[in-house]
Amino acid sequence: MTYTTMLSSGRRTALVGLFLLLATAGCNKTDTTVADAALGERETQVSAAPITEAEPSDLDQPVKDLLAARCEHEIPTYACDECRYEVGVAKADEEMFDPARGGTLATMRAGSRPIGGGKDSNGEIRLNEERAVYLSPLAPGVVRSILVDVGARVQAGQVLFEVESSEYRQAKADLLRADAALTLAEATAERERDLYEKGVCPRKDVLEAEAALAQAAADRSAVVGRLLAFGLRQRDIDALLTAGAAAQSGLMPVRAPFTGTVLERSLSLGAQAQPGDKLLLLADTAKIWVITTVYEREVAAVLQAQRLGPVEAVVTVSAYPDLRFEGHVEQVGGTLDEATRTARVRVVVDNPDNLLRAGMFARVQLLMPGAAGGLALPEEAVLDDEGRSFVFVRAEGPYFIRRPVTTGRSSEGWVEVSGIDAGDEVVTKGAFLLKSDVLRSKMGAGCAD
Repeated sequence: MTYTTMLSSGRRTALVGLFLLLATAGCNKTDTTVADAALGERETQVSAAPITEAEPSDLDQPVKDLLAARCEHEIPTYACDECRYEVGVAKADEEMFDPARGGTLATMRAGSRPIGGGKDSNGEIRLNEERAVYLSPLAPGVVRSILVDVGARVQAGQVLFEVESSEYRQAKADLLRADAALTLAEATAERERDLYEKGVCPRKDVLEAEAALAQAAADRSAVVGRLLAFGLRQRDIDALLTAGAAAQSGLMPVRAPFTGTVLERSLSLGAQAQPGDKLLLLADTAKIWVITTVYEREVAAVLQAQRLGPVEAVVTVSAYPDLRFEGHVEQVGGTLDEATRTARVRVVVDNPDNLLRAGMFARVQLLMPGAAGGLALPEEAVLDDEGRSFVFVRAEGPYFIRRPVTTGRSSEGWVEVSGIDAGDEVVTKGAFLLKSDVLRSKMGAGCAD
């Protein structure tokens, strides 16, 4: 009996354990089912949420579409001061490209690259021969006053020095004499006409008086011309006639023919001065010449490039190793040097700070638009926005539009680009200012203002 009771008790314990095990499995299955249902509900909610597509960038749209777009103000978007940023357009008026008016921007034609893979050629800084002159008096005399020194900045018409000249004094006296003779001839002719009308004198006397008047007028005009050639102005001649004999000074002024800088002086007080003497060198150094050469095989390429537009050049000098002076080819020589088989090339370079001086040796790079080997631009012209490179190309008038480019190799401040056409006008210096202007829209500018 005892054994039977113990066996029954063992069975009951086994049954209870089995029940608990089944109950636990059922609970786990229920929890998994609930979790799966919740996950499915969340997935359904996510799938049902709308997907908002990003607006296409102006860099991905054709220029013609961007220029054709109209803003909420019912005008072309690119021309709207509030909305043009939306189509990647910046506005830059002409004064922004004029250094004389404080402009800090510059452009160039896309496609420029150095000749011969970037090899430099030697050059020499020269004065602009069209704006440089040695000054001397127009009549012999003695230097009596010197009003400027080397380095002085002078204005057109300013008196630089004075020479006492007997010829000049004689010309002034001749003017007074000729003026008096003209006055007398006018009075005589008037009197003879009056007498003739009254029948007192014959017609012959009138004709003689009028001939004398014409002669006197011609003599006076000739003297006035001499004084103008000596450097007097018309207002000075009028003042001389008013002052009469009291203005009979022999001091002849030598004036600046244009605004410039005195670079050389070779005169002293009391020295004899003759016409043609190199007494004072005056030059306008705002633009300077750089004379370089190209080989015979390169002449055709330079001439062809000039037909497409200005051939840009970069000039460096040892005095300023960190500076690059930009200019353009103004002239290609019409003959070749027989010994070197090279043609002379004249490059004009802006020199507003007067850093370049005549006689300096230089290295010159000629940048050929559309040369084979791909387009190239100064590195400062290529900008980045969210990992994409772009440049500003003139669209029309003062409006410049962002255009995407792909960059390649870079060397000596230049970088190869693709994505624009040769000849496109691209902003180089100051391009980052236009970028800042356009990207204002990312900070809430534009029509939202």
